[in-house]
Amino acid sequence: MDQLDDLEKHVNELVSKLSGIIQRLQSDIADAKKAVSFDQVKAIETSIARMKRQSIPVPLELKALKIKLLSEHELHLARIALHRKIQERIGGLHQHETPRGPKRKRIVNPKTGGTSHRKPSNYEKPLGSKGNSNLEDYLIPVIRLMWSGLDHKAAFRKIAQKLDVRYNTVSSQCTRALNLTTDEFIRQVNSKSIVDHLERKYPDQYKKINIELKA
Repeated sequence: MDQLDDLEKHVNELVSKLSGIIQRLQSDIADAKKAVSFDQVKAIETSIARMKRQSIPVPLELKALKIKLLSEHELHLARIALHRKIQERIGGLHQHETPRGPKRKRIVNPKTGGTSHRKPSNYEKPLGSKGNSNLEDYLIPVIRLMWSGLDHKAAFRKIAQKLDVRYNTVSSQCTRALNLTTDEFIRQVNSKSIVDHLERKYPDQYKKINIELKA
């Protein structure tokens, strides 16, 4: 029993430390997001490029500001990447096989006397493994399907079948996760302004978004 108590104590300490790290990362990410945005970096780069095209000397202060903002932005992206990696590894722990509980009781058919493992009438197929990426597994595939000619319902159903999740899960990942209604999501996909929306939502995935949705 003492060994079990020591193990539980050790687990509690690890959970406490990990929670502290996650909270600190979330706090730093929130603070950095207020201080500097990817839009600011892009605006400065655009201004510098315009000055160079017009043969106007670029002020040293503007160059210094660009370097400063880029450094802060890179650090911000590194924090986001570390936070995501922690979440993915935590999710991976849930995929390990857990001890099985008691076996299901066999149902005796009073008419035939036979037994079965018939599922109850309210049984729902369990979801597939967790840890799917909102951007890579839901948004990009759905958007590409809609651009190929499918309507949003058909695209949602296809991705739901592929990921072994419910239709509503896909719908939520493409709308509520982006703070959009279904109609707003459809309009942005059709106008392709959804790409700009994703770049603002996932600045650390800027290159992937461009490769997948602008190539």
